[in-house]
Amino acid sequence: MPATSPRFPPLSALSLFVLLGLLQSLIWIRLAFYLGSQCAWMALVLGVTAALSLRLGGMARGTARMLWAVAFTAIGVAWANWGIVVLQMGATMGVTPQESAVKLGAHLALTLLGLATAPLDYVLLALGLVVAAIAAR
Repeated sequence: MPATSPRFPPLSALSLFVLLGLLQSLIWIRLAFYLGSQCAWMALVLGVTAALSLRLGGMARGTARMLWAVAFTAIGVAWANWGIVVLQMGATMGVTPQESAVKLGAHLALTLLGLATAPLDYVLLALGLVVAAIAAR
């Protein structure tokens, strides 16, 4: 009898994405800080990373793998955008990023993110989710 495909990503895929996704998010945050823009094109890189980590981690192809890749990408995009706002506010206020993250509220973070995000950035962020879905097929 053939083995059934797992619905939940294997532990190897989860750990691979956590390591690669965290590293890429940190690179995205630093790049955005140094360039002074959001660098939304990094969402495309994160989408490909999510799809490849699930593929290389051994998850069977199908709708479940596509949904997990999109979810991983969305989490990575949210994490990176939060980090960008935290780092920018910390630099502006003269505090460490850890102190800025504690002091920064959700309303202020969303306001600052809305002010810093151009229409092209929204398109690139959404395109990152589409790339994750297509690459995970």
